[in-house]
Amino acid sequence: MPTNKTSTTRRSALLSGFCAAAGLAWVRPAAAADVVPYSAVAAPDWTALFDRTSGWTGADGVYSIPLSGDERAASTGPDARTLILFSDTFVGTVNADGSRSNTKMVNNTTASLTGRQPDGAALQFNVRTRAANGAPVSMVVPKNPDDPSERFWPSDGVVIGGKLYVFAMRIKDADTPPFAFATAGASLLAANAADPVPFAGPYAQKESPLMVFAEPGGVGETYFGLSVMALTQQAGAPKPVGYVYVYGTRSTQYTKNLVVARVPPAKFASFEAYTFWNGRRWVPQIEQAAVVTQAVSAEFSVHPLADGRFMLVHMTDTLGHSVAVRYGASPVGPWGPDIIVWDCPEIALTPNVFVYGAKAHPHLSDPGELLISYHVNTFDFNENFEAGGSQIYRPRFLRLPLP
Repeated sequence: MPTNKTSTTRRSALLSGFCAAAGLAWVRPAAAADVVPYSAVAAPDWTALFDRTSGWTGADGVYSIPLSGDERAASTGPDARTLILFSDTFVGTVNADGSRSNTKMVNNTTASLTGRQPDGAALQFNVRTRAANGAPVSMVVPKNPDDPSERFWPSDGVVIGGKLYVFAMRIKDADTPPFAFATAGASLLAANAADPVPFAGPYAQKESPLMVFAEPGGVGETYFGLSVMALTQQAGAPKPVGYVYVYGTRSTQYTKNLVVARVPPAKFASFEAYTFWNGRRWVPQIEQAAVVTQAVSAEFSVHPLADGRFMLVHMTDTLGHSVAVRYGASPVGPWGPDIIVWDCPEIALTPNVFVYGAKAHPHLSDPGELLISYHVNTFDFNENFEAGGSQIYRPRFLRLPLP
C-alpha cells in the first residue's frame, strides 16, 4: 500500500515539524487506543462525599490541586493533601425532604482532602466565617475592586516550589440575562501550599493581564487560567519539557474556543515571561493567541497521557448535556474530534436544569481510569430551595476507563 505509507510518512513529518515549532521534543507516540464512547460509569462514592445536610451543601467550580505539586495519576499517597476550590457555594441546612433552609450563598469556598480515596473522614470543607456573628463569607475577595459587586470565582492552579498559585476570575453584576454577571478582570492568587488551609490565612493577589475584553463587533473575550498543565519534573510529567501551559478560551457569540499560553515554572508569577501560541510559534503578544480547537466548554481540563498524547475533558459546547474527551498530539494540538463518554441524566430533574463544567482529576484517579466531575444547576434559582432541590446544585463524579 505505497499510497497509505507515503501519506503516513508525510503526516508524521508534518507533525514532527509542528511540534518542533511548538518547542517540543517530539517522539512519535506508540500506537494507542482511544477511550470507548459512552464507557464512563457513575462514581457514587465520590458523588456522595458532596451530598451534605449542613454547612457546605453545594457548589460548582471543583478544581482540585495536589499540594505536593505532583500531578501524576494515582500519585497521591495516604498523607498527601489536595485542595479543592469551589465557586458560588450554598452554606446552610438541607431538610429531610431535600429542601434548603437557613442558607446563604457565598462566592467561593474550599475543601481539603487527605489521600485520594473518597473517604468522608478525610475530607474537610473550609468555609470562612465573619468574626462578629459567625456568618459565612467568601474565602477570597478582590482587593480594592472598582465595582462593589466584584467577587472571585477561582479557576485552576499549580504548586511550584512550595507556593500555590490559583487563577481567579473577577466577576461583577451585569444586566445580561439569563446570566446576570460579566467578567471584570483576572487575578493570580498565591499562598503557601504548606498552610493548614491555604487561603484561609495570608494570601497575595496580583492583577493578571492574561485577559482581553471583547471588542464591539470584533474579537470576543479571551481569558487564560481555566486549565493549568505543568509539563515539568516536579509535576511528574511523563515527558517534561520545562514549561507550564495555561489554557483559556476565546468567546464567540455561540461558542468558546481553546487558546494556549506557556511560561517557565520559575517565572509563573511574572506575566512578561508568558508567551502565546499563534498557530506557528510562541509570541509575547496575547492578542495574537490563535484558536487551537473549537467548541469547548467554559470550564475544562487538559493533562498529559503516558502514551505521549494529551487529553482535553470538557462538556460538549458551553451548555451541552454530554461529557466528552479529545486527544491532542501536543499541548497545542492538533486535536481530534470529541468522543462522548457520558450523557448527564440530571437534565431530567426539572425542565430548568442544566449541566456544565466537566473536568478531570488525574492525581485522584485510580490506575487505568480517570476521575471526572461536572456540575448541575438550574435556570430557576428558587428550585434550589424546594423539596428535592439539594439534588440540583452539587457536583457529580464519573470514572472513565482508560485503554
